[in-house]
Amino acid sequence: MSEPAKILAVDDEPDFELLIKQRFRQRIRKGDLTFRFARHGGEALAVLAEEPDIGLLLLDINMPVMDGLTLLSELRVRGSPARAVIVSAYGDMANIRTAMNRGAFDFVTKPVDLNDLEVTIDKTLETIAYVRGLDQQRADAERARANLARYFSPNIVDLLAESDEPLGPVRRQTVAVLFVDIVGFTRMAEAMTPEAVVGMLRDFHERMAARIFACGGTIEKYIGDEIFAVFGLPSASPHDALNALRCASMILKELEAWNRARAEKGDLALAVGIGLNYGPAVLGDVGSEHSLSFTVIGDTVNVASRLQGLTRELKTPLVVGDAVVQQIGAGALPVALQDQGERELRGRSGAIRIWTLR
Repeated sequence: MSEPAKILAVDDEPDFELLIKQRFRQRIRKGDLTFRFARHGGEALAVLAEEPDIGLLLLDINMPVMDGLTLLSELRVRGSPARAVIVSAYGDMANIRTAMNRGAFDFVTKPVDLNDLEVTIDKTLETIAYVRGLDQQRADAERARANLARYFSPNIVDLLAESDEPLGPVRRQTVAVLFVDIVGFTRMAEAMTPEAVVGMLRDFHERMAARIFACGGTIEKYIGDEIFAVFGLPSASPHDALNALRCASMILKELEAWNRARAEKGDLALAVGIGLNYGPAVLGDVGSEHSLSFTVIGDTVNVASRLQGLTRELKTPLVVGDAVVQQIGAGALPVALQDQGERELRGRSGAIRIWTLR
């Protein structure tokens, strides 16, 4: 059952309150309408402070303490969302224009035609409901956009919010892929409380996500302490490999700053492993009609994951596939890399040339 519409009648004539209660008694009993009453603008402001969900005011002009026109001005200053219908014997054009300029929604003259008043009330309540619906839609959209912004770069958020099928059909596309995780996280987590583990992960994810988004990347998924990011969504760019390598450099610099802050608190320093690759992948939605997830799959992704694992064996924070270097050009690399020759990767036939930090 919907909540009754709340109306505040502001009039210093006692007969007006009796008139309203008599006219709308059936709708009050049914729970369609709820009325509150005030004798002047000052009382009205007190009532609104206690019941801010009041949507409609029936407002006389000539009242003691604070008249109706002054109350309209005060409501505007306070940013009140309530709508006001003037119900007054002062129906000359000057008062009507003043009331409308100060935000009144409509005007009913006294002596009151009760049928006209009821029609005006219903029309105003419909408008209030419509505006509240728009406000709710806007709030929902802003909340959805804020949630999207936690996982996607700003350009992707705008695309997701504005299009029904923003990332298009399943397709093959060249992208840069980055995997980053915390070295020794499992062993570290064994000695920590669950709350401390979650707190550290949140801090890690927030810091790394900020660097990824700053470079135009998109977080495909979080896998425990691991982050899987893609550069080249929704459209591929010749700069995707460069952006991904620049992101890797920013992540390492952010880690240095974080470790200094951790040291000041007496926490142990953290190390990360980053695997970076560039090449073709398949992009699209996977799952059922009830639970879809956008994903990026293919050999390029698998190789990037294996390169991340190779950081442990080589004792380096960054391992980069040769395709990244070839796309950027060895003379334009944003970080100094060293050619480590070809390496066999677990679970993959054929060697791949790799580069590490010099």
